[in-house]
Amino acid sequence: MNEIGAEEGGVRTRQPDRELRAPHALVLAAATGVMLGFSFPPSTLGILACVGLVPLLRVIGTRQRLGPVLWYTYIAMLVFHIITLNWTGGYQHGNDPYMMVAGGVTMLVHPLFYFLPVAGYHLVRTRLGAAAGLLALPMLWVGYEFTHSLSEWSFPWLTLGNSQSYDIMAIQFIRWTGVYGLSLWILILNIIALLLVNRVAEGRWTFRSRPALLTALIWATLFFLPRIEGALALSSSAPVPAIPERTYAIGMVQPNLDPWEKWSVNGERTLQLYQHLTDSMVALDRCNGIDLILWPETAIPFYLLANTPNEQQVKLQRWIDSLGIPLLSGLPHAVVYADSASAPPSAKRNLRTGMRYDSFNAAALFQPGVREALWYGKMKMVPFAERVPYADLFHFVGFLQWGVGIGGWQIGPDTTVFTDRQTGARFSTLICYESTYPGFVAEFVKRGAQMLSIVTVDSWWGTMSGAYQHQRFAIFRAIENRRWIARCALGGISSFVDPYGRVREETDLLEPAVVCGRVQLLNELTLYTRYGDWLGEACLWLGLAFVAGALGKTYLHKRRELAWQQHTST
Repeated sequence: MNEIGAEEGGVRTRQPDRELRAPHALVLAAATGVMLGFSFPPSTLGILACVGLVPLLRVIGTRQRLGPVLWYTYIAMLVFHIITLNWTGGYQHGNDPYMMVAGGVTMLVHPLFYFLPVAGYHLVRTRLGAAAGLLALPMLWVGYEFTHSLSEWSFPWLTLGNSQSYDIMAIQFIRWTGVYGLSLWILILNIIALLLVNRVAEGRWTFRSRPALLTALIWATLFFLPRIEGALALSSSAPVPAIPERTYAIGMVQPNLDPWEKWSVNGERTLQLYQHLTDSMVALDRCNGIDLILWPETAIPFYLLANTPNEQQVKLQRWIDSLGIPLLSGLPHAVVYADSASAPPSAKRNLRTGMRYDSFNAAALFQPGVREALWYGKMKMVPFAERVPYADLFHFVGFLQWGVGIGGWQIGPDTTVFTDRQTGARFSTLICYESTYPGFVAEFVKRGAQMLSIVTVDSWWGTMSGAYQHQRFAIFRAIENRRWIARCALGGISSFVDPYGRVREETDLLEPAVVCGRVQLLNELTLYTRYGDWLGEACLWLGLAFVAGALGKTYLHKRRELAWQQHTST
């Protein structure tokens, strides 16, 4: 960087490098988007994320005005989103106009969220200097990712750490830090790479000079260090005990039904299909005795649970009693408000009876000999597709939701840990999108879940990348909490994930299958499970401290300038 000082806004700053010409800057910004995009599954090139931000940082590091900085950031993030989230519109089949429009809006609008960390970085860099800016950037970025998992507007799908699911050896340390530790690691690697590229581009170093070699060595050391720790952790991992009494056997059904048609065909026929596939799986008995049957999200496509058991609920209970095996299944569930005045503003109204009610994307545990099924209502919704963010406040725009059987869900009342009365096993289930929330998932384990399940659909988007990405994200939740995960999807990919992130019994996408596996019921809590997103919170506060320092310095300089003007005028 040029060391000549310059005055801007009353603050002495360092003069930026010569600005890259617009065509070159656009190419570099797009290059960042391409590298970040192809670092995410199903691509196995996660290493691209470790240098992917360098081109964009080179561009915005030569700009002093905020406008161009945000413009090139938008270009980079737009390309990133198009590559990574092109599946959200379901363009492969094109049979849902709402999904196609919503997917396009997501790819165009969501890049704007990245203005928050980049604008903070720009403020710190121009007010406190380039070094302070580079120190602040990882904190601001990770702090942004953490906050982007908190509200009803949240969308943590693109957390940078999510790009590393294929590198099992390198990511074992997230049992301490959570996935935000991976994001921080990636950003620090990018900063070190940027320092090397900047010095070489300025002609101050060559790739053979001692400073360049030292910087490259620091990058390589930081890159490989987690792998050493991970290798030690994996080498000490115990295999699954062969003794059935020390494990819990789960049988999963993946019927590969059409996710649209299942809401319009006869629901009882769908239920009979699941029962037939389950009977066949139990008859095969590959697990030497199944302890739990798992069906995917909204496997039962109608309101089955009621205060007074209906005929269908009674028939299902008789079938479970005959099997002698508990069933955990996804299904919709309705709660009717006896007093309509007590219903929240977003509650639906039954046009026939006038009663107000809420519907939940739920999962219920049916147990042999137990007449009352326990249920859990999904708490993390896909914005607009499943629920309008802050729907009780903006209930008048309730029409902005998907209408394929899954729109307008209410937020579930609380996290739930189920208990199998036959074995004493304690477990929780995550419903689809919820598995992308690290701190939220950790709460189930902290409350006593000895293993986790995920029930999902994942066949809305055909063979595009969405199903592959979602399946890989379960790896992070398993390692963070050192828990087995049983993942059951309507059309795939179903699988088991062990506490070290190793995927087992993986099914093919869009293929009917039944799969059985044994998991361990574990009780130990990791540091991450105990303390949650401590790193994300710390990064947020440190990033805000940098921003406050930049704003404070600007304020003090303006006060001094004003005082000097008043002094000279008198």
